[in-house]
Amino acid sequence: MLWRTHVMAGISTLWLVQPVLLSSASGNFSNMGLLAALATFGALVPDLDAGKSKIKYLRVGALQPFVPVSALFHRTLGHRGLLHSLLGWGIFAALTLPLALWWGWLPALALILGYGSHLATDAATKSGIPWLYPKRRRYHLMPKSLRLTTGSAAEDAVFALFAMCALLLLLRQLPFGYS
Repeated sequence: MLWRTHVMAGISTLWLVQPVLLSSASGNFSNMGLLAALATFGALVPDLDAGKSKIKYLRVGALQPFVPVSALFHRTLGHRGLLHSLLGWGIFAALTLPLALWWGWLPALALILGYGSHLATDAATKSGIPWLYPKRRRYHLMPKSLRLTTGSAAEDAVFALFAMCALLLLLRQLPFGYS
């Protein structure tokens, strides 16, 4: 999948926590913009193993801190290796635990859901992903006839669907938003 589809899928996963956000038991954490940014970041992290990815070129001021990390992952693991597996997702989730202790569980969950959305969308492609890395066998979420080709018109339709879901989610957070 292209980066833009991963971003929209990541934001769309926040529908899973929508009931919590609407309840008073959510600990008054209702900054959907921050959660969307974190889900976006989480959705792009697995592509740190790609030679060229949007997250690789992310800037923090004048710095591009992910360039050396991306180069290391790409050189040692290749694209759709460890970072595209359940093991990679578990390691990422474990690394977010300090964030959960500091900021609360919703921001950490947004990162984890974003990462998971990346794995799910890539598992819907013809290439699949190695769920059980280090085993190289590729797994798919879709039957062979429904698997998507990256950059195809079918992916464009999936992108549009996720974009509408993300937009509706964000609009629900406005005071006059759709409920």
